[in-house]
Amino acid sequence: MQLSEWKAIQKEQQRNLIKASLREGIEIAKSDFFTTEELDEIREEVEIEDFEETVEVEEGEEVELNDLEDDESEEVKEVAEFTPDQLGETFDVEVEIDTDIYNVKDSVMEEIQKVLFAENFVIIEEGNRAKVVFSRSKGKITKSKKCGPKMKLKGNRCIPQSGTEKAANRMTGIKIKRAKKAMGSAKKKAALKAKITKKRVAGRARNYSGI
Repeated sequence: MQLSEWKAIQKEQQRNLIKASLREGIEIAKSDFFTTEELDEIREEVEIEDFEETVEVEEGEEVELNDLEDDESEEVKEVAEFTPDQLGETFDVEVEIDTDIYNVKDSVMEEIQKVLFAENFVIIEEGNRAKVVFSRSKGKITKSKKCGPKMKLKGNRCIPQSGTEKAANRMTGIKIKRAKKAMGSAKKKAALKAKITKKRVAGRARNYSGI
C-alpha cells in the first residue's frame, strides 16, 4: 500500500469516528486531522446522511423512485425508496428489468414477491425489457439524501472520488461482495431492486383494527 493510500484510509477512519461522536451528541471543536472548516463540512454531512422521512402517499398517486446509477452531478439528491413491511401500507410495485442482464423466470419473481409481501405478480415482456407488477405489496416509502455512486459527500455537495479514496473503499467493496455472495438468491433480489426505475403505488393503509 502506498503512503498516500494509507493516509487516506487513516483520515477516513478519523472522519467516521468524528461522525459517530456527533451522532452521540458529542461536539468536536478541534482535530489533529481536520481544520475548523473541514469539521463544519463533517457536521453538514452527518445532517444529510441522517436525513430520512416517510412519504405520505394518497390513494391512486404514483411515486417514481430515483435512479442515481449514472448521476455525477454535484447536487445532493433526495431519493425515494420502498421498504417492505408486512404491517405497512398496500402498494402496487412496478419494476422495469433489462432481461439481457437479469432473469425474470417465475421462481425468481416468486422470491421477490415474498420479500415484498405481495399477493401476486404479473410479468409483461417486450423486447429486452420486462415490466413486473407486484400487486398489493406491503411497506412504506421513505425519502433520504444521497450522492451518485461515483461521487462522495463533501459538506453539502457531491464531488468525484479520487483514486486514493477509491482505494480506501476497496476493502468495503470486497466485504459487500462477500455478503451478497453469502446471501445466495438474495443477491439476485438486491440486483433487481437496484434496477428499479419506477414504482406505481395505489391504495391506502390497511385497517388492522377490524373496523
